[in-house]
Amino acid sequence: MPSVGRQGAAGNWPRHRHPRTVEVEQLTQTRAAPTLPLLMTNIAPKEPEPTSATTLKTEAFPHKIWQSWKDDSEDPTERTIDFPHQWRVVNPGWRYERITDANNNAYVLDRFDADISDVFTSLKDPILKADFLRYLILLREGGVWADIDVYPHQPVSKWIPKQYQGSVNLVIGIENDHHKKPIWPGSPYSVQLCQYSVLAKPNHPAIKTVVEQVAGDLKTLLASKKPGEGVSFEEVMSTTGPFAFTKVLMDYFKEMTGTEHTGDELDSLSEPRLIGDVLVLPKDSFGWLPHENTHEKGDPSILVEHLFIASWRDSHHG
Repeated sequence: MPSVGRQGAAGNWPRHRHPRTVEVEQLTQTRAAPTLPLLMTNIAPKEPEPTSATTLKTEAFPHKIWQSWKDDSEDPTERTIDFPHQWRVVNPGWRYERITDANNNAYVLDRFDADISDVFTSLKDPILKADFLRYLILLREGGVWADIDVYPHQPVSKWIPKQYQGSVNLVIGIENDHHKKPIWPGSPYSVQLCQYSVLAKPNHPAIKTVVEQVAGDLKTLLASKKPGEGVSFEEVMSTTGPFAFTKVLMDYFKEMTGTEHTGDELDSLSEPRLIGDVLVLPKDSFGWLPHENTHEKGDPSILVEHLFIASWRDSHHG
């Protein structure tokens, strides 16, 4: 989500598509789709079958960087001038992709069955849609997801230390650490995991669970609303945002290790930690803030910097 740090039903796997240049005119005609061209070409999705953590370890991370925004302008906002370009400069061997508001429905309609695509295309709230889109892209394509207000300081090749190479299928960071105190009122967790910057292999089981839960919770949320009624800040955070993402990952950690995870075990984390096949980075790697002064700006441990523009916050009460 573009600026802040956020529960289930079952969903089917995306449909297989043969490699080809993708234009909206060539998209499936089983449902209506926008008629603007996508920004991706020659996409050859993997066979969308359930994938175990063990199987994924034999695959490489796709060298793709994904972002979304209202349009495909090079400088999306005054505060993010040169950000998209910098992702390409820092990662010259990686392909950069941008999904826009004009073609996000077409992208999802072409790659996901109705139980997912119908939910996505029915969304009117931009932040719910942006959040859901990132999970769908990470599940289907893999690679790096970065919000438009995330600036890269280090190449993605430096995100995984050498000792963990070959053991990692998903890389996430800590957005907030409340040092063994609830990260939000009533929460069982003391850290909030960030979903504004994620590195994943396609079909990761944790991301699959995120997609299933988000799809189910969105159906429930939308069914509870009166015509024209908006969603609150808390509803965004717990349905598609970092609250929901954190819960799924904590459950996945338990599945991998057989022990409960609350975030207390990540308190003041100073080195990357491998939990199952997920590498959890210290807070400053993805969540560095200049006023906290844990590391000085320019320190190589700061991998990305998030501006927390929160363009959606004021339009959601609560």
